[in-house]
Amino acid sequence: MLNRRNLLIAAATLPIATKVAAAGTANPHPALVGGWSLVDAVTVEQDGKTGPWEGKAGPYTGLIAYLPSGFMAVQIANPRAGLAHNADFTKLPAEQRLAYLDSYYAYFAKWEFDAATSTVTHHVVSALDPSEIGIVYHRKVALAGDTLTLTTINDPNSPRKSHNVLTWRRS
Repeated sequence: MLNRRNLLIAAATLPIATKVAAAGTANPHPALVGGWSLVDAVTVEQDGKTGPWEGKAGPYTGLIAYLPSGFMAVQIANPRAGLAHNADFTKLPAEQRLAYLDSYYAYFAKWEFDAATSTVTHHVVSALDPSEIGIVYHRKVALAGDTLTLTTINDPNSPRKSHNVLTWRRS
């Protein structure tokens, strides 16, 4: 549902998004611009069976933000068993720090939207996992009111046969 706030955000960001697109740095879709909270995340296997996102235990919390400047950022966390809320991360033993980092996923990227294919592309600039730096991710976009569903599109040459479906709600 398009409420007044979202309509004002879209109206305010459209001229910016259009200017960025004209400059050739991005092609943002005004309806994607803003912050989105994670609702659900699953991994779908080749046989159609769904399981936990990336094999990690839920529940998950997360945020994805698309800026009209053509930058985006995503952060997803799953439960962090055994870590005190106010623990000093720098003083934790290496095993606990590794477990903490393994429960967190994050990157920021430049993004563009292809309206013809309803696909958003993320050009990863930096990430918690350094192997993701420079990777290009493609996501199929489905928008229904305040719900955004992003489905990963695997590289046809990739051995990976599963894909992820993440559902977000406008924040």
